[in-house]
Amino acid sequence: MSTSKTGKLGFLPRLESLRGIAAVSVVGYHMTSQFTDTYVTGMAPVVMFFVLSGFVLARSLQNNPNPITFLRHRLFRLFPAAIAVVALLTLLHHQYGFYVGYEGKFDPLNVVLNAIMVRHDINGVMWSMTVECFATPVILLSVWIFQRFGPQPLMVSIAVLFGLSFWGAYVHLLGGISNLAPLYAFVAGILLQMQGERTAERLRTAAAWILSIAAIALFCFCGSQKQTAPIIALETLSSSLLVLLVAFRSSIGLFAVLDLRPVRFYGRISYSFYLLHPIGMWLAARLLDARGLPVLLAISVMTIVAVALTTPMAWLSWRYIEKPFIALGRRLATKQPSPASAIEPRQQQLLSLAPTSGKDLE
Repeated sequence: MSTSKTGKLGFLPRLESLRGIAAVSVVGYHMTSQFTDTYVTGMAPVVMFFVLSGFVLARSLQNNPNPITFLRHRLFRLFPAAIAVVALLTLLHHQYGFYVGYEGKFDPLNVVLNAIMVRHDINGVMWSMTVECFATPVILLSVWIFQRFGPQPLMVSIAVLFGLSFWGAYVHLLGGISNLAPLYAFVAGILLQMQGERTAERLRTAAAWILSIAAIALFCFCGSQKQTAPIIALETLSSSLLVLLVAFRSSIGLFAVLDLRPVRFYGRISYSFYLLHPIGMWLAARLLDARGLPVLLAISVMTIVAVALTTPMAWLSWRYIEKPFIALGRRLATKQPSPASAIEPRQQQLLSLAPTSGKDLE
């Protein structure tokens, strides 16, 4: 599953499933805050997203280090669905006064800034996408540094970024409710991809099982705490352990749940699900009044209803927005000029600076 017949690093479906579980769990975290006075914010699954992004994007850059291909992939992967959700929320606000969370500004300039993820006041959960965009050059630079200087500079950068996570001016640098404290989670994911396989292979089966259970327990515990810099660091640690073991120790039976068809389904639609779940939560609150139920039962029922309402919207977005635009990005890749060796001699000099063709990032 990890290496294709052509020698390139292949797709790891269990990691996609893990992202799906994280996306669905965000609904439970956010629903908890609707019924209790709690510090729970849903940061833990977002930290998991960041570690996964670092891992998967480093893997893609190993397959194709062309930065233009990398950036095109990010553009066609992230922006179409996000733009569609911002456009939908803008339309609903103009027609019905609808908004999720707190009411943002819907003037044309702010709508555009939200659509390109510079701001996130229209759909608050998109703060993590603002951080993802900010992290894109960090990921490119980190992979380049690792390939030339090894892991030590990346370890230093993690230590530096962790230190900065205690400084409020840095944490809130991007404005709004964005949080740069877990930025080093992307770098941790890169290190996992570059060096994690050898580490995972050294573990005995019993040790791998114990680490898996401990990582899950630590992740769940941290997710229920106030999100301080040390707690975010522990979330990064537990997420990194889970990504490491899911990716490189497939024999652990605990992770067989990630192969189930429903889990795989939510993995595929996880990005659109994350973007749209505030609408699903709003609809659930309007359709069902659970305030008379015991708190735990109310949270559980409302979470299930919100997930059920978000799922068809997310599938439609994945099927008719995400997939077509990803395919479009791949078609654009095939239209790049051929390498100079395949061009007639009289044309080689003229086109010697043209980009070579390459397969799209996964």
